[in-house]
Amino acid sequence: MIFAHFLIPEVNEANVFCVACPETRRAMLIDAAALDPRIPEFLQAHDLALEAVFITHTHYDHVGGLAEIVAKYAPTVYAGVAEVDGVAAHRVKHDERIALGTLEARAVALPGHTPEGMGLVFPGMAFTGDALFAGSIGGTTSSSQKTTEMDAIRNHLFTLPDEYLIHTGHGPSSTIAVEKTYNPFFG
Repeated sequence: MIFAHFLIPEVNEANVFCVACPETRRAMLIDAAALDPRIPEFLQAHDLALEAVFITHTHYDHVGGLAEIVAKYAPTVYAGVAEVDGVAAHRVKHDERIALGTLEARAVALPGHTPEGMGLVFPGMAFTGDALFAGSIGGTTSSSQKTTEMDAIRNHLFTLPDEYLIHTGHGPSSTIAVEKTYNPFFG
Protein backbone atom coordinates (compact mmCIF):
# COMPACT_ATOMS: atom_id res chain seq x y z
CA MET A 1 0.00 0.00 0.00
CA ILE A 2 1.16 3.52 -0.79
CA PHE A 3 0.59 5.84 2.17
CA ALA A 4 1.09 9.52 2.94
CA HIS A 5 0.19 11.86 5.80
CA PHE A 6 -0.38 15.58 5.35
CA LEU A 7 -0.65 17.78 8.44
CA ILE A 8 -2.66 20.91 7.61
CA PRO A 9 -1.59 23.42 10.31
CA GLU A 10 -3.71 26.25 8.89
CA VAL A 11 -6.91 24.22 9.38
CA ASN A 12 -6.96 23.32 13.07
CA GLU A 13 -3.88 21.08 12.62
CA ALA A 14 -6.03 18.53 10.81
CA ASN A 15 -4.60 15.35 9.35
CA VAL A 16 -5.30 14.36 5.75
CA PHE A 17 -4.16 10.93 4.60
CA CYS A 18 -3.67 9.38 1.19
CA VAL A 19 -3.72 5.66 0.52
CA ALA A 20 -3.22 4.09 -2.88
CA CYS A 21 -3.05 0.73 -4.54
CA PRO A 22 0.53 0.10 -5.76
CA GLU A 23 -0.73 -2.07 -8.64
CA THR A 24 -3.49 0.10 -10.13
CA ARG A 25 -2.19 3.51 -8.87
CA ARG A 26 -5.72 4.40 -7.68
CA ALA A 27 -5.69 6.72 -4.68
CA MET A 28 -8.04 7.84 -1.93
CA LEU A 29 -7.85 10.77 0.46
CA ILE A 30 -9.16 10.34 3.97
CA ASP A 31 -10.65 13.69 4.93
CA ALA A 32 -10.28 16.91 2.98
CA ALA A 33 -9.28 19.79 5.23
CA ALA A 34 -7.68 21.61 2.30
CA LEU A 35 -6.18 21.00 -1.11
CA ASP A 36 -2.69 21.49 0.25
CA PRO A 37 -0.08 21.85 -2.55
CA ARG A 38 1.73 18.76 -1.23
CA ILE A 39 -1.26 16.57 -2.17
CA PRO A 40 -1.17 17.14 -5.96
CA GLU A 41 2.64 16.98 -5.82
CA PHE A 42 2.47 13.59 -4.09
CA LEU A 43 -0.14 12.26 -6.52
CA GLN A 44 1.92 13.37 -9.51
CA ALA A 45 5.24 12.14 -8.10
CA HIS A 46 3.77 8.66 -7.55
CA ASP A 47 1.69 8.62 -10.77
CA LEU A 48 -1.55 8.24 -8.81
CA ALA A 49 -5.13 8.88 -9.91
CA LEU A 50 -7.29 10.29 -7.13
CA GLU A 51 -10.52 8.35 -7.45
CA ALA A 52 -12.06 8.65 -3.97
CA VAL A 53 -12.32 10.80 -0.87
CA PHE A 54 -13.57 9.32 2.40
CA ILE A 55 -14.98 11.85 4.88
CA THR A 56 -14.89 10.74 8.52
CA HIS A 57 -17.30 13.49 9.63
CA THR A 58 -18.56 16.81 8.35
CA HIS A 59 -16.83 19.36 10.58
CA TYR A 60 -15.20 22.21 8.64
CA ASP A 61 -11.68 21.12 9.47
CA HIS A 62 -12.27 17.81 7.70
CA VAL A 63 -14.22 19.02 4.66
CA GLY A 64 -13.03 22.58 3.95
CA GLY A 65 -11.09 21.57 0.84
CA LEU A 66 -13.59 19.05 -0.50
CA ALA A 67 -15.26 21.26 -3.13
CA GLU A 68 -11.86 22.25 -4.56
CA ILE A 69 -10.64 18.63 -4.57
CA VAL A 70 -13.83 17.46 -6.31
CA ALA A 71 -13.57 20.27 -8.90
CA LYS A 72 -9.96 19.31 -9.69
CA TYR A 73 -10.13 15.49 -9.61
CA ALA A 74 -13.84 14.46 -9.73
CA PRO A 75 -13.41 11.62 -7.19
CA THR A 76 -16.25 9.64 -5.65
CA VAL A 77 -16.98 11.03 -2.18
CA TYR A 78 -17.86 8.58 0.59
CA ALA A 79 -19.36 9.80 3.86
CA GLY A 80 -21.93 9.01 6.53
CA VAL A 81 -24.32 11.47 4.85
CA ALA A 82 -25.52 11.98 1.26
CA GLU A 83 -24.18 15.54 0.96
CA VAL A 84 -21.05 17.09 2.41
CA ASP A 85 -20.63 20.85 2.33
CA GLY A 86 -22.71 21.09 -0.86
CA VAL A 87 -20.99 18.12 -2.54
CA ALA A 88 -22.95 14.94 -3.33
CA ALA A 89 -21.63 11.86 -1.55
CA HIS A 90 -22.20 8.13 -1.53
CA ARG A 91 -23.69 7.53 1.91
CA VAL A 92 -21.75 4.62 3.41
CA LYS A 93 -23.19 2.25 5.95
CA HIS A 94 -21.46 0.31 8.70
CA ASP A 95 -19.55 -2.70 7.35
CA GLU A 96 -19.79 -1.47 3.75
CA ARG A 97 -16.78 -2.47 1.64
CA ILE A 98 -14.99 0.05 -0.56
CA ALA A 99 -12.61 -1.17 -3.27
CA LEU A 100 -9.52 0.83 -4.17
CA GLY A 101 -7.80 -1.04 -6.96
CA THR A 102 -6.78 -4.36 -5.44
CA LEU A 103 -7.18 -2.99 -1.89
CA GLU A 104 -10.38 -3.22 0.07
CA ALA A 105 -11.46 -1.10 3.02
CA ARG A 106 -14.40 -1.47 5.40
CA ALA A 107 -16.41 1.45 6.73
CA VAL A 108 -17.25 1.40 10.44
CA ALA A 109 -19.82 3.55 12.21
CA LEU A 110 -18.24 5.80 14.85
CA PRO A 111 -21.05 8.10 16.02
CA GLY A 112 -20.77 10.28 19.09
CA HIS A 113 -18.51 13.19 18.18
CA THR A 114 -20.98 13.66 15.31
CA PRO A 115 -24.01 11.50 14.45
CA GLU A 116 -22.61 10.64 10.99
CA GLY A 117 -19.08 9.79 12.16
CA MET A 118 -17.43 6.99 10.22
CA GLY A 119 -14.06 5.26 10.29
CA LEU A 120 -12.29 3.36 7.55
CA VAL A 121 -10.34 0.14 8.07
CA PHE A 122 -7.74 -1.14 5.64
CA PRO A 123 -5.60 -4.20 6.37
CA GLY A 124 -3.22 -3.13 9.15
CA MET A 125 -4.64 0.34 9.77
CA ALA A 126 -7.77 2.26 10.72
CA PHE A 127 -8.66 5.89 10.13
CA THR A 128 -10.67 7.14 13.10
CA GLY A 129 -11.41 10.79 12.33
CA ASP A 130 -12.26 12.58 15.56
CA ALA A 131 -13.76 9.54 17.33
CA LEU A 132 -10.52 8.08 18.73
CA PHE A 133 -7.28 9.98 19.28
CA ALA A 134 -3.95 8.91 20.74
CA GLY A 135 -4.78 9.11 24.44
CA SER A 136 -8.24 10.62 24.06
CA ILE A 137 -11.61 10.53 22.33
CA GLY A 138 -13.55 13.11 20.35
CA GLY A 139 -15.53 15.73 22.21
CA THR A 140 -19.25 15.24 22.70
CA THR A 141 -22.03 17.47 23.97
CA SER A 142 -23.76 14.97 26.25
CA SER A 143 -23.03 11.92 28.37
CA SER A 144 -25.23 9.78 26.11
CA GLN A 145 -23.19 10.81 23.04
CA LYS A 146 -19.98 10.02 24.93
CA THR A 147 -21.34 6.57 25.79
CA THR A 148 -22.35 6.03 22.14
CA GLU A 149 -18.88 7.04 20.98
CA MET A 150 -17.05 4.83 23.49
CA ASP A 151 -19.29 1.84 22.67
CA ALA A 152 -18.60 2.29 18.95
CA ILE A 153 -14.85 2.45 19.61
CA ARG A 154 -14.99 -0.70 21.75
CA ASN A 155 -17.16 -2.60 19.26
CA HIS A 156 -15.71 -1.45 15.94
CA LEU A 157 -12.09 -0.52 16.63
CA PHE A 158 -10.92 -2.36 19.73
CA THR A 159 -11.98 -5.64 18.09
CA LEU A 160 -9.26 -5.12 15.47
CA PRO A 161 -5.87 -6.82 15.93
CA ASP A 162 -3.65 -5.10 18.51
CA GLU A 163 -0.95 -4.25 15.97
CA TYR A 164 -3.29 -2.21 13.74
CA LEU A 165 -2.23 1.42 13.43
CA ILE A 166 -4.82 4.09 14.07
CA HIS A 167 -4.57 7.32 12.12
CA THR A 168 -6.54 10.11 13.74
CA GLY A 169 -8.13 13.36 12.58
CA HIS A 170 -5.71 15.41 14.72
CA GLY A 171 -2.49 14.59 16.52
CA PRO A 172 -0.22 11.57 16.29
CA SER A 173 -1.05 8.06 15.19
CA SER A 174 -1.15 5.15 17.65
CA THR A 175 -2.03 1.46 17.74
CA ILE A 176 -5.07 -0.46 18.88
CA ALA A 177 -3.04 -2.11 21.66
CA VAL A 178 -1.79 1.21 23.04
CA GLU A 179 -5.25 2.77 23.06
CA LYS A 180 -6.95 -0.27 24.60
CA THR A 181 -4.31 -0.39 27.32
CA TYR A 182 -3.41 3.23 28.05
CA ASN A 183 -6.16 5.53 26.76
CA PRO A 184 -7.57 6.99 30.01
CA PHE A 185 -11.14 6.86 28.70
CA PHE A 186 -10.99 3.07 28.61
CA GLY A 187 -8.92 2.30 31.72
